[in-house]
Amino acid sequence: MGTLEEGERFFEERWPEARAVSDPDKVLFGAFGLERGSLLQLVGPGTWAAGFRARRHGVGLPKGDPRVLAGSFLVKGAEVLESDLATTSASTPDLSRLARAAEAL
Repeated sequence: MGTLEEGERFFEERWPEARAVSDPDKVLFGAFGLERGSLLQLVGPGTWAAGFRARRHGVGLPKGDPRVLAGSFLVKGAEVLESDLATTSASTPDLSRLARAAEAL
């Protein structure tokens, strides 16, 4: 839900070949089935510690609606080839798995 530039900076350090997409109106969030997390998913066990670790590593504050759980997708054309959906706000995407799947194409 951040800007395209913020997404590009995020991937520049983590997966330079990936393409960032900005979706401030959450159109794609709905299309990909991303939902708002429950109270337990947002502030349950482990989420506070993960939040402090993220801040220590330079991850900024959430953009847009912080209650929407994250997801990462490998998309080709109109087909979702791989996905990694967060189960809590502390979930981190398995970008290496998505990158391996992309390399196999």
